[in-house]
Amino acid sequence: MGPNTSNGEDGLQFCPNCGQRVTDNDDFCPNCGYNLQKYRQENETPVPNQPVHATNPQKPASQTKKKVRTKQQKRHRRRTLLAVFVVILAIGGITYGEYYYSKASTLKRAVAAVKNNQSDLHDYFYTSDPNLKLTNGNLQPLTKYFNQNPDKLLSFKTQLTGLGTFDNRHLSYQKNGQKFLIFPNWKIKVKPVYVTLTVNKKNAQIKENTTKIAVSNTPHYSKKIGPLVPGSYQLASSANLDGHKLTNSNTYHLNSNQIIPLTLKTVSFDVSGPAGTHVEINSKDQGKIGDSGVMAFKDFPWTQEMKVQGIYQNGKKSISSEPRVISSSNGNHDISLVFKGLVSDDDADTLFDNLSEAMTSYSDSGDLDDATDDDGDNMSSFFVDGDSSPYFGQFRHMGKSYYENDDLDGIKVSATVDSIKLDSENSSDVTYDMKYEFDTGGHYHIQVFRYTANVVKNDDNDNPVEIQSISNQYQKISDYDKAY
Repeated sequence: MGPNTSNGEDGLQFCPNCGQRVTDNDDFCPNCGYNLQKYRQENETPVPNQPVHATNPQKPASQTKKKVRTKQQKRHRRRTLLAVFVVILAIGGITYGEYYYSKASTLKRAVAAVKNNQSDLHDYFYTSDPNLKLTNGNLQPLTKYFNQNPDKLLSFKTQLTGLGTFDNRHLSYQKNGQKFLIFPNWKIKVKPVYVTLTVNKKNAQIKENTTKIAVSNTPHYSKKIGPLVPGSYQLASSANLDGHKLTNSNTYHLNSNQIIPLTLKTVSFDVSGPAGTHVEINSKDQGKIGDSGVMAFKDFPWTQEMKVQGIYQNGKKSISSEPRVISSSNGNHDISLVFKGLVSDDDADTLFDNLSEAMTSYSDSGDLDDATDDDGDNMSSFFVDGDSSPYFGQFRHMGKSYYENDDLDGIKVSATVDSIKLDSENSSDVTYDMKYEFDTGGHYHIQVFRYTANVVKNDDNDNPVEIQSISNQYQKISDYDKAY
């Protein structure tokens, strides 16, 4: 316990450091030297009417009030910032929602869902037909149709954007309620189709997409199916006729209420085209055309809208003919496959005969004005790009050198087409022999060379084909002399 330093009426009586008695006149303790004056100042008795300082002094009241106001201001500021944030968030959400659920953005997502056959596909469609429940399953014919016809998917998007309808108005783009009570709910409305199938035999099975849906009980049987989402459907009938199973199967694009005959009968026909061409009937490969250029079909099962098409393979290039449809069910049918780029024998013969005539005239006169065929067509007109063609330039140089050769009294040029091979969608490779008869003044020196030219078709009736290029590889067929 420390020394008693309590003050009496006369002030400090003992040194607070060592306990030695002191007087009011002592500024320092006579025993230990403690600073009594400083101690008295620090422990001076408070002036009346002034607040007494406690052991743990408090801040002035004015400072406490200021601290309370600062906290309130901070709370108010936080509430204000939170309100502003909520407002910005709401405005941003509405702005984004207006974009996301807009007509254009929703259609873009719907087209992507159709193209990729997404799991949420059905969310983009609705119907007012109570008999049709739209699911991903019954929307498959629509996705199948667009997968088989990519160009139609582009038309689908374009027409829904502009006209708002597609496929005989069986698909239309409309508002169907709202999203979150704010945004329009754009969807594709489906107007289903109902189709009647007919078959001409009793006990014939009728199938839709490989699923049996009916068996005919009369020779004149009909079956109505629907509601169906517009799209591609495999429809077939089959029955035993004279001990043979006969099938009528085809893929149909259903986009209207119609009657489809699944008639069971056969037809016979020939398909002609370039040797090696694959013949497809209703997209199924039936084999290749042989060297004869003809492929015969006898008692082939007939189908409604039976499509015949040729596929010619040239290296890695696959070239398709124009499709032909056997629309009649009576009589035999002969089909000639038409390839846009295939040059006919007549056109090829005419082209190289005209080139030979022009070359002969030019070699005799040395004047390009004389480099024409019998009809007056200039030699340059037989080449793509005319005078600018480097292959025309080769003939011009060759004809000029023959004219300037003093050892020659004249030259006659003739050509014979050897073969024609389809090269691309717009051109053919024509192999031809060009015969040169050089008049040397005592005998003829004859040379025959075989060339291959790439020939393209055009819309000029006078010159329907032109030489695009000539291969650098050629073959000498013969080289001999002949007396006059």
